[in-house]
Amino acid sequence: MADNTQQKKILGNTAYTIGAGLLMNGVLQLAIYPLLNRRLGPEVLGGLLFLMGIATILGPSVGQALNNSRLVVRRDLPVTNGDYDWLLLIFGGIGTAIGLFIGRDSLTSFPFAVVLVILFMLTIFRYYGDVEYRLNLNYRKYFRYYAILTLGYVAGYGIFLFTGFWPIIFLLGEAFCLIYLGATGSIFKKFFVRSEHFQATFRRGGILVLSYTITNLTLNIDRILLPFLLGNTALTLYYTASLLGKTLVLFMAPINTIIISYLTKTQKRLTRSAFLKFVGIGFGVAVVFFLAVQVAAPIFLRLFYGEDIYHSVVDVLPVVNASQILGLFSAYLFILVLTFTAEKWQMVLQCAHLAVILVLVFTMTNASLAGFSLAVLIANVVRVVAVFVFGFYGAGRK
Repeated sequence: MADNTQQKKILGNTAYTIGAGLLMNGVLQLAIYPLLNRRLGPEVLGGLLFLMGIATILGPSVGQALNNSRLVVRRDLPVTNGDYDWLLLIFGGIGTAIGLFIGRDSLTSFPFAVVLVILFMLTIFRYYGDVEYRLNLNYRKYFRYYAILTLGYVAGYGIFLFTGFWPIIFLLGEAFCLIYLGATGSIFKKFFVRSEHFQATFRRGGILVLSYTITNLTLNIDRILLPFLLGNTALTLYYTASLLGKTLVLFMAPINTIIISYLTKTQKRLTRSAFLKFVGIGFGVAVVFFLAVQVAAPIFLRLFYGEDIYHSVVDVLPVVNASQILGLFSAYLFILVLTFTAEKWQMVLQCAHLAVILVLVFTMTNASLAGFSLAVLIANVVRVVAVFVFGFYGAGRK
């Protein structure tokens, strides 16, 4: 009876988490971005995607890394809110400064730069904030958190129609859910009160932040490099071609969330046989996702982005989709490995993957979107194999 109750609870939590992701990303990918493409055009949208790509890298690299770090470290140390709130300010500030430097050519004015600083920091805090519900396995409130975020995006788009100022869309979304969190949660209470374990928290959290930064750089390499290599329009084309693959994070990320939340709730480590079972399930899901995307992508692109963009990317769709699915699968493997290995080894693997993808992209792109797409695919194949081998030999060890 107890096992059945636990299974029902896990299924319910998974449904809430997937529902939250579907709601938020569904509105963004199926409504807001296509509408922005019609209003702004591929060139301007490419510039928007570039700046939001920086936010997309910073948010999970700092916020989600510290989120997951707190879940893991709590098994060993009695950390406090203030330990991680300080880390958000430190690593978030550093990341935001680097993000502004990368996007400096797109900063049209000082006020616009200030707006981006606020947006980047809000995004970082939002990614960290849902740890409030993961610590207590309260995924009903987790769903509300992201529902309010989505409501903010919709309200922001309404204001954009009158002002033409696109950052307002994302500012309102991030602000809405953080206000809700502040009113109903406790994760930011005693904000500046640190514990005696702050140094250890800083060290372990910092390693994970660096590791996640490298991961998200590789997952979003198109949004950083393509504007420089092929231009903003090429970024819009690659982004739309990879959109359904990226959207599948709606399903994989919630599964990752549930896995790490439950595996870190106890002191038990993952055995090798259990690791292989998780890998087999993840691979099966990845294959199903790839086949589904191959069927759905042409329909999606024609319906939401038009015939011109569809015909511009149809030749690279299989390669791009395979690359996205493998990227999601490797992120899933990394979550498994994180539960039983030291954080530093994650960073080693991520650095190796970043080096591989940079070498391949710069040698294979050759002013061709097809070359860029193939380079990313090969790098992701190498990443999956490397993480699997590392996890297989590390599982079950102390």
